[in-house]
Amino acid sequence: MTPRRLRQFLALIEHAHFGRAAKALGVSQPALSKSIQLLESELGVTLFDRRPEGVALTAFGHLLREKSRRLLVAEEDLRRDIALLAEGDIGALKVALGPYPSITSGYTSIARLHARHPHIKITAHVAGWRDVAHQVATGVVDLGIAEISTLEGREAFTCELLGEHQGRLFCRPGHPLLSQKRSLTLAQTLDYPWVASRIPLRLATHLLPATLGCAGAYDALNGDFVPAIEIDVPMQIVKFVENSNALAVGNLSSFEREFLAGEIVPLPLHDLALRTRYGFIYLKERSLPPAVEVYMNEVRGVEEEIRQRESLLAQMTSAAKKDHG
Repeated sequence: MTPRRLRQFLALIEHAHFGRAAKALGVSQPALSKSIQLLESELGVTLFDRRPEGVALTAFGHLLREKSRRLLVAEEDLRRDIALLAEGDIGALKVALGPYPSITSGYTSIARLHARHPHIKITAHVAGWRDVAHQVATGVVDLGIAEISTLEGREAFTCELLGEHQGRLFCRPGHPLLSQKRSLTLAQTLDYPWVASRIPLRLATHLLPATLGCAGAYDALNGDFVPAIEIDVPMQIVKFVENSNALAVGNLSSFEREFLAGEIVPLPLHDLALRTRYGFIYLKERSLPPAVEVYMNEVRGVEEEIRQRESLLAQMTSAAKKDHG
């Protein structure tokens, strides 16, 4: 029951056909068939029901599927740790970033890490917060930085809170809402489409009313708020706002350059209680490579700088609110 044979077993599950699986693996169909037969012989059970149209897992096959994934992750961990010890190297960084953490501290920290350790190998993915957790769980990455509210308390993960940033709505200068003589309310913003990545259930239920108007809709499966314009790369949000009446969801650090340049304006809302809650996500039983631990320290430092900057920017927006009032 070698790692190679287990990977062939998983490939056959994925393709449900010996011919297609063999092609994907780059081996002959007879060789794959023999490998699976030897695996079944060693275990003394039948793993697949063979049918003319393909294969289907037996109960024994379902059990091995769950166990084999854990075994392969453990084998990968062992080889990685041995290589790091043998080479005396800081190793590699594999990280998945949620949309907003990527543009606040995620990418900046990667740049700082690379400046200090130019030989490090870096792989960074940006994905929705649920996909980030999945990549961590399956071993695709060693570390995730994303929304942690739904993951805290789950046995598989260790979560460390990083940032609680004040969320705001931004618009273009000259937006109709800015001409209001009275104080703006959240209800008034629902007459316009919102631009953002999806907002988790934890935030949506405390922030938004049952009826969302033009702002977006709730996901019927998980309760997430899905904005009218859903986008996974926040640095492109400003493009939507500059030439339309759409409203962008973000925090001051996300749009600092555009805010200071007067290209977008934070709406002077008094009843928007949106706060991010993102942090580190990693597996409890998986050792972290040295590069990941060094990167985490970089992120902590950048987050502290962001908190200080946002405090100054918030003072500027408070003064603007008074002027608007």
